[in-house]
Amino acid sequence: MRKYFLLSLIILGFSIQAEAQRKGRGRFLDRCESTYGIGFTNFLGELGGADQFGTNGLRDLEIIMTRPAVHLGFRYRKNPVLSFKLNLNYGRVAGRDSLTREEFRRNRNLSFRSPIFETSLQVEVSLIQLKSTKSRYKLQGVRGKSGIDFNLYLFAGVGGFYYNPKALLGGRWWALQPLGTEGQGIAASRTPYKRYQACFPVGFGFRFPLNDKNWTIGFEYGMRITTTDYIDDVSTTYFSPTLIADQYGPVAAALSNRASPFNDGFIKGSAVTGQQRGDPTDRDAYMFGIITLTYRLKSGKSVLPKFR
Repeated sequence: MRKYFLLSLIILGFSIQAEAQRKGRGRFLDRCESTYGIGFTNFLGELGGADQFGTNGLRDLEIIMTRPAVHLGFRYRKNPVLSFKLNLNYGRVAGRDSLTREEFRRNRNLSFRSPIFETSLQVEVSLIQLKSTKSRYKLQGVRGKSGIDFNLYLFAGVGGFYYNPKALLGGRWWALQPLGTEGQGIAASRTPYKRYQACFPVGFGFRFPLNDKNWTIGFEYGMRITTTDYIDDVSTTYFSPTLIADQYGPVAAALSNRASPFNDGFIKGSAVTGQQRGDPTDRDAYMFGIITLTYRLKSGKSVLPKFR
C-alpha cells in the first residue's frame, strides 16, 4: 500500500510539472491553491456507540467522542469543474464501552484512543456553481468578468494513514498493537495487524470567497473507508489470558479482557475465551469535518485565470 501511494505521489508530481511547463508557469500558478483548516474527527468501530448492538454507519456514532483535527492541502484546478487535491490531516479518535447502555458492550468495558495521521490524493467535481458578474474594479455600470461566488462539490480519493491504539491502565497509556490482545503472534491464525493502512475518502464540501478574492472559506466533510478492523484494537474473539500473559506479560492479559463479574450490574457471560469480542465482518471507519481557508496562489504577472 505504501509503495502504491508513493508511486501515486510521484506520478502526480510529474503530471503537475508537465502541466506547468506546457501551460506556462504564470498560468499554472493562477490555478493552484493552498488550503488550511481546523475541525473535528470521529470514529465508527466496535467500541462505544449507540445503546444497541453494533450497527453500521452513522447510526452508531458516539457524538461525545468527537475530537479536534487540523488540515493542510494543495489544490490544482484543471478546469471550472474538475480539481485535484493533495491532503494532510491529523486528528485523534477514541471510544469507550462505558458510554453505551447496551449490555454486551458495556460489560466488555474496553476503551482506546489513537492518533490518525492521514495523507490522500483526491478528485473534486463541482456540482453547483453560483456566479457573479461584478466589475473587477467596482466601477458603476461596468460589467466585469464572471467569477464563482459559491461552489458545492463532491470528492473521492485514495490515501494512507497511521494509527496506534492505546488504552489506559495503572495511570499509563499502553500501545495495544505490540501486546497481542486477541492472540496475535501466539496463534498461527492471528498475525499482528499493521499500523499503516489504506483509506478511501469520500464526501462533499462547499466554499465561497471572502472580501479578498484570493481567499475563500468553506466546509468539507468526508468519511474514510479503511482496510482494517483494528483502529480500536478490537475485531475477533477473546483469547486465553493465560497464553497472552505467558507471551506478552500480565499487562497485556489485563488489557485483553477488562470485563468484571459484576460491571455496573451486568453479569459477566461474554468475556471468556472464544466468545465474541468484536465483529471482523465490518471494518472500522473514521471521518473528518473541516472548516477550510483557501488561498489562491498568484504568479505575480498580469495573467488572469479563466476561472476562479
